[in-house]
Amino acid sequence: MNVSRRDFIGGLGAAGAFLALPGCQSSPCDAPKIKAKIAVQLYSIRTYIKTVGIEKALADVAKIGYKGVEFAGYWGKNAKELRKLLDDNGLVACGTHISTGAFAPDRVKATAEFNLTMGNNLLISPGGGNFPPRPKEGETPIPLDDWMKTLCEFYNKAAEAAAEVGCKVGLHNHTNEFALKLKDGTTYWDYFFSNTVPAVCMEQDVGWTTCAGHDPKVQYKKYPHRSPTLHAKENGMGKDVKEFDAILGQPGKPGATPVDWDGLIPVTEADGVQWYVVECERHADDLSAITPSYEFLKSKGLN
Repeated sequence: MNVSRRDFIGGLGAAGAFLALPGCQSSPCDAPKIKAKIAVQLYSIRTYIKTVGIEKALADVAKIGYKGVEFAGYWGKNAKELRKLLDDNGLVACGTHISTGAFAPDRVKATAEFNLTMGNNLLISPGGGNFPPRPKEGETPIPLDDWMKTLCEFYNKAAEAAAEVGCKVGLHNHTNEFALKLKDGTTYWDYFFSNTVPAVCMEQDVGWTTCAGHDPKVQYKKYPHRSPTLHAKENGMGKDVKEFDAILGQPGKPGATPVDWDGLIPVTEADGVQWYVVECERHADDLSAITPSYEFLKSKGLN
């Protein structure tokens, strides 16, 4: 795949918003045998939040039993207001999803100031600007191999700059990270984590990894002690299915390979994963997906 240099730079600079983990502030991310806590990605209830307000939504999340939340937008609140809402409900910010450009070396200080104020130090990009856009007419395309080299260099520099202000940066996957391949057949995912420093965190979405035909357990063995968070999602995708409509512990679409939770949890405990972040792709207008998903992970011994 070829891409334009201008679109690459533009993708890195796109605006966005996401949180980080307090766990990395107090203990090393490679600490072994950690019993993970359960958080929820607020994207899962985005329509519900718009309906009832972030104040009630956070109270409801805490009432279900969640210990933390991962942000995807801030609903017009400043960092101090968000920190108070979290404190009032006994919650912590375990991460945030933002654009890659938000932790560029010249912007990471401002990004860190906001996040650290609300108790978060993990800045995760969920793709977007990380992927090569199609070149516009008349522009010179960049081969994927060159794109990936530049992207890894960017993340390595961003990780160093973020560390200076007390934060970490990382990447979250969908299926494209496994589908895109360089000239030698290496996947985007393997090239990225083989060519970035260990300080660049891996937030694996185990549902999307399973959907892509890969074993999530293997990724923690290939790239150990880089994962303060994990996106807990069921693989609801079967052959020719276009919608993710699965709740944790419940069957997905016909033909969907289920996530091996019983095999996965011991692997992530040994790796030092601190948070299982529930994300449900549908039912964003109520609590009907995140409630049984929490109960499922609780039944597996998580906190």
